[in-house]
Amino acid sequence: MVISGGTQANYTGNALEQYVELRLVTAGYTRVGPQQFKPAMYNEQPIYARQFHAGTSIYGTPSYADFAIYHPQKWPDGLVIEAKWQQVGGSVDEKYPYLVLNIQDCYCYPTVLLLDGGGYKKGAEQWIRSQVGDGNLLRVFNMVEFQTWANKGNI
Repeated sequence: MVISGGTQANYTGNALEQYVELRLVTAGYTRVGPQQFKPAMYNEQPIYARQFHAGTSIYGTPSYADFAIYHPQKWPDGLVIEAKWQQVGGSVDEKYPYLVLNIQDCYCYPTVLLLDGGGYKKGAEQWIRSQVGDGNLLRVFNMVEFQTWANKGNI
């Protein structure tokens, strides 16, 4: 079976999100529903939610993050993890400034961005990495960097 176009993008994007989710489960996090995330933080146990309402976008619409995590010692104020895969050239990297502006100015938690696939336009990765430290954008990782960061106990 051949997968192409938007179906391929969704498939590979979902695979990257599954990779992040496996890292979280392996690190001892328990999944909760997005609406239960904030109340569940009071249980003082590592939790995560998928498709979490992270704030109101720069356009005034709801903005959803791939993951929100809470850990009582490591991330007591919460952390958002965004996972973006771009395997082939296209327009998705033109959406990076919108994503970065939302992370910097609108997200309710500090955020790390997992960016991989190698299909983004030349300069897109350097630009997005240059935005780290502005607003809520803490780090930009590729998969190897994210795995190394996770292996060091950061999630």
